[in-house]
Amino acid sequence: MENTILGTTLICQVAVIVRDVEKATRRFAELLGVPVPNIIMANEDGSDTVSYMGQPTKGRVRLSFFHMENLVLEFIEPTEDPTTWKEFLDIKGPGVHHIAFKAKNRMLETAAKLEQFGYSLIQNGDKYAYVESTEDLGVILELLDID
Repeated sequence: MENTILGTTLICQVAVIVRDVEKATRRFAELLGVPVPNIIMANEDGSDTVSYMGQPTKGRVRLSFFHMENLVLEFIEPTEDPTTWKEFLDIKGPGVHHIAFKAKNRMLETAAKLEQFGYSLIQNGDKYAYVESTEDLGVILELLDID
């Protein structure tokens, strides 16, 4: 549905903040009876330009991804870098952090529309943007610049 502010109604990812990404990844793989996916340290090399609350940050985070039939489930373990992920864990503890929508070639344009809608940009990198929507929706919205 291209007439939505998001440009789509398809949720492509759900992300969960955890204290121990190895444990969460291993246990979820056991639950599903699938191989344990790799755990990566995102932005370890600093190649992604990350901004949190308008300020630059290294934005490193430990991640694993489960490619389900209908979406990707992401487990996120924050580092000490200032990020929305660390803030979430520090304040709320583990839980669902965001749901994501594809916004290929229109990520910042869509973020600007969401800003007008009342959801401010809180963090972004080269391929993603988070907008603060928890007061209304109980979850952050992510825009992914992917196909």
